[in-house]
Amino acid sequence: MNTLEPPTPVPETPAPKGKSALVIASCVAATLLIAGACLLIAANIRGAAPENSGKSPHSATEGSTPVDVAAPTARLPLPVEVRGVYITASTASSFDRYTKLISSIKAKGANAIVLDLKAASGSLAFVPNSATLRSEAPVKGLYDLDKLVAAAHVQGFYVIARYPVFEDPAFAAKHPEAALHRADGSLWRDARGLYWLDPAAESVWKYNVDIAKEAYSRGVDEIQFDYIRFATDGKTSQIVYPYYDAKKNMRSVIGGLFAYLDQNLRSQGIPISADVFGFTTWHQTDLGIGQWYADTLAHFDFVSPMVYPSHYPSGTLGFKNPAAHPYEIVFDSLKKGGEVAATMKAEAESPPPMASQRPWLQAFNMGAIYTPEMIYAQIKAARDQGASGFLLWNAGNNYSSLPNLTSNL
Repeated sequence: MNTLEPPTPVPETPAPKGKSALVIASCVAATLLIAGACLLIAANIRGAAPENSGKSPHSATEGSTPVDVAAPTARLPLPVEVRGVYITASTASSFDRYTKLISSIKAKGANAIVLDLKAASGSLAFVPNSATLRSEAPVKGLYDLDKLVAAAHVQGFYVIARYPVFEDPAFAAKHPEAALHRADGSLWRDARGLYWLDPAAESVWKYNVDIAKEAYSRGVDEIQFDYIRFATDGKTSQIVYPYYDAKKNMRSVIGGLFAYLDQNLRSQGIPISADVFGFTTWHQTDLGIGQWYADTLAHFDFVSPMVYPSHYPSGTLGFKNPAAHPYEIVFDSLKKGGEVAATMKAEAESPPPMASQRPWLQAFNMGAIYTPEMIYAQIKAARDQGASGFLLWNAGNNYSSLPNLTSNL
């Protein structure tokens, strides 16, 4: 019997808000700092727009194995511009709060939600229909997924289901054989006390594909993967990997995961997107975490670099406080990402379908007070760089400062 218990949940974002983009030192020589102190701050605060379509921007490959779940009938088409807002599993656990929130953001012009499929502990926030998934996954059952998706679709929201892959305390506790360890055999914890999974464990890859197929079968319109990287903040030198061979580079492992998700989901018509650190557009190395921007562009429908201006170090683009210059930071980050895509197209004899950029933007106070004007400056930068939309992150789901998302200020 497994006696390990998940650690006490820790908020996934910095105080005011969310998902962490990196506060990285400035160049390739700083890769170790990026993977160290800078990533500690950034613990995960977390081309032309596609035409409306009820299917993935990349249709199922001829001869591919069909998805092994029945497709729901209420799937919504992809908006020409996705204007998404992040919603936690905790918020969604109260149906009343959830419906009030989506009504309020709809009034501001939002047309998509990014819903957490996992609780802060890593347990699934919904009860799977799949008996196999129920048997292998820790389940918390905070909400009725079918009810949430239906309520969002009724109001015209495109539903993106998000969940972390390798930062997963609950699955690590239930399946310690796939988790990162210390030399004494105990599970390794990051600086926030959370367990991580080995990125080279293919059982973990399959588990996350199973979650994606289950969620898609329940009506969500797109699957978004987060924490698709090696562990960073914490005493990483103490990590013992049960599967990863340190003789291989980290890029090959994470790139292998990307290809696996592409083959098992995207090629079967299930739209998929990836969250990556903002600095992946700046430095074409794996940053010591395995993420390489070109690999992401090659295997997903959408890539969402976390370009929160507050998470760029002083001196970026010559600014003492990058958070006070949201337009410039977002514009330049996406410009660099576009240059990566342009190089890929130029070098390939027949370029494969490539992900469009759809960044995570800052909707929380850090480094500066993010007024509606500050938030809109980021949106304008994304539009000026031809992004297919944008996603707004606030860990507390406080979106009172949102501007009108459909018009200029």
